[in-house]
Amino acid sequence: MRLGPILFRVTQRLRRSSALERYSAIHSAPFQSRDEIHAQQLAALKRLISLAATHVPWYRQRFAEAALSADHLLSVADLSRFPVLTKDDIRNHAPLMTDERLDPHQLLAHHSGGSTGVPLTFYRDRGYLDDSDAGTWRNLGQAGWTPGDMVAFVWGWNDQLNTMSNLEFRLRQWVRRSYQFDAFEAGEDAFPKWAQVWNRMRPTVALGYASALARFAEWIIQSGQRIHQVRGSFTTAETLLPSQRAAIKRAFGGHVYNLYGSSEIQNIAAECTHGRMHVNSDYAVVESESGAESPSPLLLTSLRSRAMPFIRYRNEDLGRLDPGTCNCGNNFPLMALDIARISDNFVLPGGRVVHGEYFTHLMYGTQGIGTFQFHQTATGRILLRLVGRPGLIDSEQVRNIRARVESLAPGQLVCEVEQVPAIALSSAGKHRFTRSDVAPDRRGTP
Repeated sequence: MRLGPILFRVTQRLRRSSALERYSAIHSAPFQSRDEIHAQQLAALKRLISLAATHVPWYRQRFAEAALSADHLLSVADLSRFPVLTKDDIRNHAPLMTDERLDPHQLLAHHSGGSTGVPLTFYRDRGYLDDSDAGTWRNLGQAGWTPGDMVAFVWGWNDQLNTMSNLEFRLRQWVRRSYQFDAFEAGEDAFPKWAQVWNRMRPTVALGYASALARFAEWIIQSGQRIHQVRGSFTTAETLLPSQRAAIKRAFGGHVYNLYGSSEIQNIAAECTHGRMHVNSDYAVVESESGAESPSPLLLTSLRSRAMPFIRYRNEDLGRLDPGTCNCGNNFPLMALDIARISDNFVLPGGRVVHGEYFTHLMYGTQGIGTFQFHQTATGRILLRLVGRPGLIDSEQVRNIRARVESLAPGQLVCEVEQVPAIALSSAGKHRFTRSDVAPDRRGTP
């Protein structure tokens, strides 16, 4: 057996993860018959509704008020009779939305800036994280990835990674078989080192932010750098533009797959080799709020979020259900994502490029903030607009956020804060939580 799979399995065992077992159980699910897929989804949905009605105080009250229970689900379509979950519901009632049988100290707090710029805090258990890993691996398997193959992971670093020594970091990435490239430090100064590491690690697939992968791809193309070719690249977390898809394919080879998920609900849908977006029916139920096949707000139900259920969650993305079929062999239903997240890259003094998710992460766990937007108006100036309680600008949490932003380019970058009653939507009707007037253009160059 190759060393990679051995390291991967040992690492999963040391982490006490059941993800590999869950992956084995789900990897062939998309290729079952449509009747089998529908029946299994309905059974999972009934179990979720029953759990929520019995053990989650907030849902127990809501379902009782609506006189609804799992018995009313004769088909997945009957889910439309149940109430919609909003971001305000989560912000106002999160403590009542977890399974009351669980020890609160064992729940894992997670945060999201949200595609509408509304900070949310929600909770998961370890089982959800293992399910998430298994679903991601199934997506990667479309390109020929197998457990133990190396993944080039283009994502923002966290505080834990920043505290590691270089040796510790490299060893960690090697044994986990996923080498993380820091999307918060994604400029031309960083790319030569990225290319060196990439060629040394020889990844089988790439996974990461669409814009960061595209910027690296454009640098590869323009510099003439030779780069190890992957079997497939997977983009997520933001809208994948046609020009970005073309650059990624040209630079890295293989097929480019777009993935759809969110911080709150992961593994919602994935593109197949034919370029069609399939809903992961064993992970989520996707509804179009208008009930039509035209773009409308999506309602999402996570079949894997059991510690804190998300049932008919309106996440503010727009999409449409596709009643057609795909001859790729995947029998999961189809959807199209019309408007999702757009996250600008910020070009700072000295040329450093920081992915917009860095700024979103600064808002995780904040209190009293209704909506926010980071707007770079010049290379050395970022304006933070806040909607929230009175006196928010002078709060300690906002002072800390300003300091974190200005630390990106000490003495050269100013973060100003403005408290406003509302933040204007884009022409597409979406909130832009990060916006830069000096961001790299669509080709990935400043």
